[in-house]
Amino acid sequence: MSRWSSSYLVAGLRLEIVSSVGDASAYLPRAMREFTAAQAGSADLVISLHADEEAQADPLRRFFPSQFTMEAAGEGLSFDGREGKRKHLGFISTACAAAEMGLPPLDRKFRIAEEEEAVREAIQAFVRACLQCRLMKAGGTLMHAAGVAWEGNGFVFTGHTRAGKTTVSRGFPVEAVLGDDLVAVRESGGTFMLFGTPWPGREEGTVAYGGVPLRAVFHLHPELEPGLHPQSPGEALAELAANAPRLGYAGEESKLLGVFSSLASTVPIYRVSLRLGDDAMPYLRQFSVKEGGGDKID
Repeated sequence: MSRWSSSYLVAGLRLEIVSSVGDASAYLPRAMREFTAAQAGSADLVISLHADEEAQADPLRRFFPSQFTMEAAGEGLSFDGREGKRKHLGFISTACAAAEMGLPPLDRKFRIAEEEEAVREAIQAFVRACLQCRLMKAGGTLMHAAGVAWEGNGFVFTGHTRAGKTTVSRGFPVEAVLGDDLVAVRESGGTFMLFGTPWPGREEGTVAYGGVPLRAVFHLHPELEPGLHPQSPGEALAELAANAPRLGYAGEESKLLGVFSSLASTVPIYRVSLRLGDDAMPYLRQFSVKEGGGDKID
């Protein structure tokens, strides 16, 4: 088996993935190459992929179904499969600076396509979990949301499934879209920044790196009357917390609430009614008028 490594820049964090089981690039998101780190530098997080006998013997039994959770274990967090009896699959250090996962050889032909797909989904879920842990350590989090950059600023559109996140993102020029399903926010110098991630939605939408100041969050509520409806930090907190991925380990909720409490007290947050086919751009313009001291938005 060949040794492989590559570095990526995601949400302002440098991830180094090192594999002793072959080239892992085909098992990462297709868009990951757009996040490849252009210059050498020290890693914020090193993810090591190594050989595991059980995974090699029966990859499908090891990694299927693609349902994962985490729990405290020793000096870190255990990344586990959660179907029936828990299966230990990987480990993330307490400092979220190092992680490791056992895998079958990646440079061999799998017996059936389902084996390969189960391994791919497990690797991607593990990388996302590692990134989320490191983000929370840095005062940030992943969010299930669409993110766009407009006039040098970032805007997030959140909402439950089918609230219209992907539809909203399609209303913007491709070059403005940072993500249609999973974006990242993190605090930096008292300002929250918005980043895209390599994971598009189910329809393989557009993703881009980003790294722009977050100016506002819009919670999508198609059932409301048209317009922007400001939310207080207290009102916004519950909706923000509902749109972050969770892996269920002790202490995760308090970390998320800390991030979102800071976000809600720093960034303007609104409920907005957008129905299928509505254009979100007028709301950004209205927001700019309001924040610039113009007429009040109802």
